[in-house]
Amino acid sequence: MARAHVELQLRWGDQDAYGHVNNVAYARLLEEARVRALWMGAAVEQTGLERHFSANEEGEQMMLVANQQIEFVKVLDYSAELVVVEIWIGKLGGASLEIHCEILDGAAAERTVVARAITAAVMVDAVTVRPVRITEGGREAIEAWMDEPLALKRG
Repeated sequence: MARAHVELQLRWGDQDAYGHVNNVAYARLLEEARVRALWMGAAVEQTGLERHFSANEEGEQMMLVANQQIEFVKVLDYSAELVVVEIWIGKLGGASLEIHCEILDGAAAERTVVARAITAAVMVDAVTVRPVRITEGGREAIEAWMDEPLALKRG
């Protein structure tokens, strides 16, 4: 499997009145994992993806989120243990890609998925913010981190 791993600390404010991580916090965890893996190059593994998705000069590309779906699988209790977000590319289009993630409970003794998510992102010119095709270098970097796409339950 070609998945990168991002370790994240839960915050006290992530929990609800029941001591469970609130559903809103999952979107923040997914955002932080995307930023670290695709923009900062701060996943456990060196992905090289950050060279293709963080730009602010004309002619360079950046990524904008177009859609995100989260499937909540299990309750995640607040703890001091790190959660792990496994992140990979499940689908690659001309100017878009799907970022697939599983959030794992770091406090569990065995691998325990607490949520799955698919984020559709579109590549745009960093200045004009108009969609552009993913560069060849970007495609090569992405292909190294592709894995089987998730099939989320719907309805």
